[in-house]
Amino acid sequence: MCMMLILPVFQTPIFFRHFRPVPGLHVVKRLPLKMVAGSTYEWEVSFINPKSEKGLMNLTLEITEKKTIIGLGEFTVKGTLEACDNPPRKRTYTTITFTETEGGVFQALQTPIEKRFNLISLRISSAPNLMPGKYTFTLTVTLQY
Repeated sequence: MCMMLILPVFQTPIFFRHFRPVPGLHVVKRLPLKMVAGSTYEWEVSFINPKSEKGLMNLTLEITEKKTIIGLGEFTVKGTLEACDNPPRKRTYTTITFTETEGGVFQALQTPIEKRFNLISLRISSAPNLMPGKYTFTLTVTLQY
């Protein structure tokens, strides 16, 4: 008696072979105690684009507070993207423009990236009439290749 073992072999569909996961960066940071109404806070976040691929970066900054609702115009956000390749001979600087889409939610969409090393610098200013509280900033960086 002879027994044969047959293993089925499947070919991976094309959409699985070329799929690359989209890397994302999610950072949560609390305001320092020195942050009061009418003050400015600077924050830096860096990330690496491993293969120096051209892509687009989307940023969302969400500011929340446990007891109060954040209205429009209570914060302003400005940003800069500093990028360089290895070796860091030539640095490029890009202004990141944020739009407040709802109270405390700021978005910067479709900022081009193509360098390996990237540093995002944010300058967050609060309004002079900001209510006291413990504010939390959540920055989400999404890269699309």
